Amino acid sequence: MNPDPSTGIHRDLFAPTLLRALVALVFGAVTVFWQEPTLPVVAWGVGLYLVLTGAASVLLQLRLNGNDHVDMGPTRQIPQSYGVLYLLGGIFTVLGADTPAWLVVYAASIMGLAGLTELALGLKFRTTFPLGRDWTIAGLVTVLAATGLVLVVDLGPKALFGVVGAAAVVIGVTHLLAALTLRHEDRRGRAPAGTA
Repeated sequence: MNPDPSTGIHRDLFAPTLLRALVALVFGAVTVFWQEPTLPVVAWGVGLYLVLTGAASVLLQLRLNGNDHVDMGPTRQIPQSYGVLYLLGGIFTVLGADTPAWLVVYAASIMGLAGLTELALGLKFRTTFPLGRDWTIAGLVTVLAATGLVLVVDLGPKALFGVVGAAAVVIGVTHLLAALTLRHEDRRGRAPAGTA
């Protein structure tokens, strides 16, 4: 389906991709520099990260819905699906994670389910849609982070924060590169013939 840059799809994908990148990079930086987080800090941090990631995914869905050149068939609504999962998971994490075990139950289960959904979407469109490879990477990294949370649950809040933060850094870097590529492709598509 490799979209023609002149259809505006790259411009539509830019803002939600950049938003997700910035959310992930800011959260990742917080996890690196906050050396002794308490459990409430971790719950709020992970919860807000999930909520903002969900908001970026819903924004992506709105942009996809607004472009008639996007043809993803029956999978068109999937970004909204995992976006809503992230939103709900973030809220449950903030409200219900009063122990490390409950934080892992809420965050890991939502991250695992949303990550698998995004991974499946990415694998389906990895060579035919501008964000296919980025969805594949983000989905895989999110699933690995969910697994990591389960493995380090007994190591304390800093370990939990670090696992999600490390995944966020990888997602943030890949999405930042994707956003810059989308911006470049959009400008190339709008350039007069012979100047691209």
